[in-house]
Amino acid sequence: MKKLALVVAFLLAATAAPATASDGDSASRPARSIARPSVLNGPNGVYVNPVDGNVYVASVLGDEITVHDPRTGKILDRIGPERGVNGPDDLVIAPDGTIYWTEILAGNVGMLKPDGEFLVKFVAPGVNPITLSDDGRLFVARDFLGDGLYELDPETLDVERILIPDIVGLNGMDFGPDGYLYGPLFFGGAIVRIDVDAEVPEPEVVATGFPIPAAVAFSPDGVLHAVDFAEGQVIRVDVDTGATEVLADIEGNLDNLAFSPGGALYTTAFGDGQLLRLRNNGTLRQLNRAGLIAPGGVALDDDGDVWVADFFSVREYGFRRRPITSFYDRFDPPGAGQATANTIDVSGDTIITTGWFSNAVQVVDQDTGAILEDIRTLATPVNAIDHGGQLVAAQVGSTVVDARTGDVIVDGLAYPLGLVSDGSTLYVGDWATGQIWAKPADGPATVVADGFVTPEGLALRGDLLFVVEEALDRVVVVDLGTGDRSVVVEDIALGERVVPTAVPHGNFNGIAVDHRRVYVSSDVDNTVYLFKRRALLQGG
Repeated sequence: MKKLALVVAFLLAATAAPATASDGDSASRPARSIARPSVLNGPNGVYVNPVDGNVYVASVLGDEITVHDPRTGKILDRIGPERGVNGPDDLVIAPDGTIYWTEILAGNVGMLKPDGEFLVKFVAPGVNPITLSDDGRLFVARDFLGDGLYELDPETLDVERILIPDIVGLNGMDFGPDGYLYGPLFFGGAIVRIDVDAEVPEPEVVATGFPIPAAVAFSPDGVLHAVDFAEGQVIRVDVDTGATEVLADIEGNLDNLAFSPGGALYTTAFGDGQLLRLRNNGTLRQLNRAGLIAPGGVALDDDGDVWVADFFSVREYGFRRRPITSFYDRFDPPGAGQATANTIDVSGDTIITTGWFSNAVQVVDQDTGAILEDIRTLATPVNAIDHGGQLVAAQVGSTVVDARTGDVIVDGLAYPLGLVSDGSTLYVGDWATGQIWAKPADGPATVVADGFVTPEGLALRGDLLFVVEEALDRVVVVDLGTGDRSVVVEDIALGERVVPTAVPHGNFNGIAVDHRRVYVSSDVDNTVYLFKRRALLQGG
């Protein structure tokens, strides 16, 4: 972690220079983390390497495959872009130690051999689950961003044939002892098996009744197990009768599972950033601590609690580092539950979230999590806030719009991202140009500050505008009355790495401010930092 420091500064009157420590502005207390971080940025696929016995975990958001000690969960290695891995969703490992993985956003399939040689090849958008048959044949399927079941050449990664072009939502797969391919239909609530050697392969349903089945795996003794994403359950499945038995249950969501040759079951808790191992007594042992996986937007409610958008969950924090409230994305239908959340705003007793992956702007009841509004008609929303009762959203492109009507509020920008409002004037940060625009209620938008480098989160306190400069790892305050500016927080660990084909800015770095504190999210350290000063804001 980078050392965090506060630059002694706050802006004085219009004609005065920025203050220094000698001006009587006491040095700020050191920053502290208000939330527990996870060491994993949302674990997805999991597999036990038959050569070294370690547990390998793929992470789309983490842009890497992590290698874990099977007993302690300690991370032994991180396999990232330098070895060809970008945004991996699922993986499988051959008997010789060759790693195969999928990249759902980019549509690629990769192969990393034990000698370090790697190959990455485009297959199709949405390639998600991947598995090997006992005789070494390689299969992938598309989910979320496409449909179909494919067989690939395990040496060249070329598509050899498309077995079922229109199968929808086939996810984490495994071959059974009967030679059939088994997998869940993520949006179909069922587990199916497929004879991949049939002249015309067709899915046959073997079990139903799952809300969101995400993956299956066979234990060494040939018993099928599944995880349900929505319910956070590990489930034993009888393939002959379709009967199911819940073995373990968590509050959050489970994404995938795998067995060791000795029969140990490992599963990944995506929203909590955990690798878990199933004990004999049916409980799940945490191999790493739960925490934030990709913190983005930050907001404060009327009680002083901090709300954080953490991609696959929304968290509320009080004075402890454990969340008071957690709303998980469980892939509910629109309007029925929390969607992915990258930014957050508080408006009265509601929160407003946006998710670029779900293409959703939602208004959510703080107390119950009930979805009051769910808008999915925009062009990839990247931020949304309340602006004097109007629900305003920034889209990938050049416009800021009324999210409810689609009417354009500000146009002609390069990449609108940061948003903040004083109730009458809307401020918009252009991530690409470094300009801050102001749009009053009764006039055109104008540039009120420029020269920033990748501005992301914005916060307003009186005439002071706080700007997170992601590329420079700092927060700058602009006096909107004088134009003077000062760095108030620097050396924050803010990430610049972007998963290929994700939104250009990557993970959003948010900020929230009250009269005594500044909160900034760090997507490198997976937490939100609090900076405390006695006189951070003049007149605050």
